[in-house]
Amino acid sequence: MTRYRDRGELKWIPFLMPEHRALLTKYYKEIQKIEMPDVDEQGLSIYENVLNDAIFSGDTVEVKYVEERQIKRFKGFVHRTNYLERAVEIANERDGIINVPFVSIVHVERSMD
Repeated sequence: MTRYRDRGELKWIPFLMPEHRALLTKYYKEIQKIEMPDVDEQGLSIYENVLNDAIFSGDTVEVKYVEERQIKRFKGFVHRTNYLERAVEIANERDGIINVPFVSIVHVERSMD
């Protein structure tokens, strides 16, 4: 015997006007915003080692970073690390090159792609 599972607000979405839909989208994005998590020095040194290894081996990495109070991820090759600006440049064919500051990096790992 199956139990009825109410879909809550989802069942009313087809009846929403475009203005209401835009407000709900904005509201849900606002709810998902986070504060910058604390990363200790040991974690930062591990991330730096992974980035340096990826530069020399040519492997792709997946970087999770905080931008505009949201966690974003980016897969690509490490283009270069800029220690003067304290940032790393990561590139892939689809999105080009992005510049990620060291302080906003939350997690770095080698990608298996």
